[in-house]
Amino acid sequence: MQKQILSKPQLHLNMMHVVLIVTTLMVIAGGIVDVFVVHHAPAVSTPTTDSSPNTLPAPQLPSGSGVPTSLNMGMPAGASTIPITNLKAPATSAHMKQFTLTAENATVSFGSGINIPSWTFNGVEPGPTLRVQQGDLVVVNVVNHLSFGITIHWHGINIVNSADGVAGVTQDAIKPGQTYVYRFVTNDPGTYWYHSHQLADEETTGGLFGMLIVDPKTPTIHADVDYSVALHEWNTDNNQTVFTLNNTAQTLNEAARPGQWVRLRIAETSNTASTAPHLVTLLGAPFKVVSLDGHDLNAPQWLHETPLPIGTAQRYDLLFQMPAQGSVSLVTAEEKDNLHYQRYPSIVIGQGSVPAQLPPVTSWFDMTTYGQPAHSAITAQSHFDTSYSIALNNMMGTSLGRTGMTYTMNGKVFPNTGMIMVKEGQLVRIHLDNQSALYHPMHLHGHTFTVIAHNGQPLKGSPVYLDTVLVPPHSSYDIAFVANNPGIWMIHCHNFVHANWGMDMMLMYDNYSTPFNVGTQSGNFPD
Repeated sequence: MQKQILSKPQLHLNMMHVVLIVTTLMVIAGGIVDVFVVHHAPAVSTPTTDSSPNTLPAPQLPSGSGVPTSLNMGMPAGASTIPITNLKAPATSAHMKQFTLTAENATVSFGSGINIPSWTFNGVEPGPTLRVQQGDLVVVNVVNHLSFGITIHWHGINIVNSADGVAGVTQDAIKPGQTYVYRFVTNDPGTYWYHSHQLADEETTGGLFGMLIVDPKTPTIHADVDYSVALHEWNTDNNQTVFTLNNTAQTLNEAARPGQWVRLRIAETSNTASTAPHLVTLLGAPFKVVSLDGHDLNAPQWLHETPLPIGTAQRYDLLFQMPAQGSVSLVTAEEKDNLHYQRYPSIVIGQGSVPAQLPPVTSWFDMTTYGQPAHSAITAQSHFDTSYSIALNNMMGTSLGRTGMTYTMNGKVFPNTGMIMVKEGQLVRIHLDNQSALYHPMHLHGHTFTVIAHNGQPLKGSPVYLDTVLVPPHSSYDIAFVANNPGIWMIHCHNFVHANWGMDMMLMYDNYSTPFNVGTQSGNFPD
């Protein structure tokens, strides 16, 4: 076994990381070919042009001292290297779903007179929910009607590297007026989402996101009704924050009859920039957490008003049965005050309203002890071919020529954070050591990892398979995965501000190159 502390690029790699700082937008317009068409929703939003006074100002690319001109993120191209552009999904399939997503400006109404200019997919917030089945070939035509470059990253979907949607790594940003086609196969069922990975701190928080649901070929969980909701925070012109569930800052009402089983899929798409994540819980019925990040848990137990901490990019799937009388409510606690639940925004399922008296916030849900143990191919006792340790912290410093609070990996900021080097077939362990007083939702592209230990102790409940793990202050997680998806991938904090100010790194498979570059010449800036 090989233990390494990440250092500067190795093995003749001229790869450096660039923290995305300013914005660029992701776009999509659309529908499903041969299945259904996703229409615009004029009652929810009114498309505008870039010249409108109600339009968000376009993101500005980084410039000046410390900003790279042209950085290549792979090994030097040559006869012995494999271009990531060779890693493609099939051109056609018997089971194919096609969508068109158009990026465009809109002023979106969130109720109670709250109207916020945003960048949208197909004029709505969140963007259209794309629903497909396990094994489908998914083809997404992205049309950019914005005035700046965008991409789409398919978060949590283990797809071919060329479709990962990271500007400067797997593609060039989609320029204004251009159309770009993504092709990938959805091998794993579950709850996922999509968002811009070009200047994501501005573009995703500004509205370029939506959900993607992959239904299993053979259902493992029965539900009569199935709903999904995205949690998002919006910044207003007067520097206020508006917290929404889907397209409302008030109450989202959904239908269900007494006795029906309900699956509620929750995705956190906010920045969660403070020291704590949002909390959500269910009132009116006991519930189970049946899935985390799209992957089922083994023998989940019933919970009663238990707070669920949800970091940026994480997903929870809840299962519950509607009571004989009354409704079921999902309530939230904002990250700036996670000691008290709030009445708005909320979801009410069935006939009724949010209870007048909200319960106190109790002990948070603990995924490391939830459910029952089961066989897992990867455990803390597995033999690992290579291991890495990443220390997470923050300090005053410089990032891309800016001076301020930086967020570091092993004391360095992107693009000087080094990289994780792997060979195909290796079993890889990563020790994430949070030495800061902040929460860091750490996301690995292109792979599902097994959580094998928390603060050095193996998990006591169900095996947990994630793509994003929320690492609390002054604690650690050990994660592990099989290197079975070749290419060039990112591992980064999904708090957009933290990624923007340095907390990014690359996972590099040996012998792969990319024709794309990050920097001012290409205009590609992923964070």
